[in-house]
Amino acid sequence: MDRQMKYNAVVRGNEAELFMDCEHYESECNSAGSSLCEFLLEIGLNDDDIDNDAVSKLRNSSVARPKTLIPVKSADRLHSATAPKNATKFQQMCESIESTGLYLYDSSSTTNIECRQFPKSSGYAEDPATGIAAGALAASLHRHQILKSSDAASNGESGDSVSTTVLQGTAMGRPSQIKVKIDNYTTSCTNNNNPSHCGNVKISYTGLVAFDTVSYLDEAESP
Repeated sequence: MDRQMKYNAVVRGNEAELFMDCEHYESECNSAGSSLCEFLLEIGLNDDDIDNDAVSKLRNSSVARPKTLIPVKSADRLHSATAPKNATKFQQMCESIESTGLYLYDSSSTTNIECRQFPKSSGYAEDPATGIAAGALAASLHRHQILKSSDAASNGESGDSVSTTVLQGTAMGRPSQIKVKIDNYTTSCTNNNNPSHCGNVKISYTGLVAFDTVSYLDEAESP
């Protein structure tokens, strides 16, 4: 999350639900940049690990910063991936496709999705929990009608929203769980200058958190 921005949130004990109104952008990666095969080689996977039946295998999706979504056939194959072999080379590869990192996901599930994120240049090789990447994935799966209202109903949500649970950090021994809900995905474009603009979306994230400090605003200061 952008540390400079303020978000609305509901806190219940050590569980926090964060709300975002944002725009969803999605596009195929620059064909002149690094290829899928090159990325797979860098993280110890090969083409046989990739779900060829999923939507476009190499695409950028964003609700804040672009993440490159890569569908992997199973959680076992997902967890067999390794951190990028060469951090400098990996950063250059991500920049060549205008991405801030790879977001691999187990495409065999839509309710509890195992994911892994290898960031472009964050000072660490892998991230155990990435809210904006989870949101970008959920928005993309909803847009492509892979994540549907029937999945939301099984999670106790209304038919007007879709939701899923993203599991991340498992391979690192630092498991996290983020519940992502998509509301009011509208495809009316407000940015005609950017063909990758897909629509506007309301996203909420729910997870267990540990707070360093908590500040309460007076009612008059509340957003």
